Amino acid sequence: MSAFRYAAAILILLSGAAEARWRAAYRDTPRDLRDWFEHQRNTHGQWCCNESDGHPFYGAYTINADGSVTVQLHNGPRTLPAYMVLKGSNPTGHAVYWYRDYGTVRLDYCFAPGTLS
Repeated sequence: MSAFRYAAAILILLSGAAEARWRAAYRDTPRDLRDWFEHQRNTHGQWCCNESDGHPFYGAYTINADGSVTVQLHNGPRTLPAYMVLKGSNPTGHAVYWYRDYGTVRLDYCFAPGTLS
């Protein structure tokens, strides 16, 4: 595939209409926890749940000196910039990683460190 066609395909994927990411399967989640998810934004103002899914993250991660976080994924480490790392409490007890996966492209939005050891 030519570079132009590849770039056009990526643009089409990324320019689709925004869809609500809160799934009906979570309707029985306690209201306070739902509120927490719905109000999370990274320091660039991007709403974590708008175009991405919040995934429980039980893997290893390191908060780096510059505030970024390096998560250990099955295909190797991935470092998220400091603006994506949420500050404040996390009522889930585990880390939460918000991203969209398009197969060969992953878009990161937010990461909330876990609160339990």
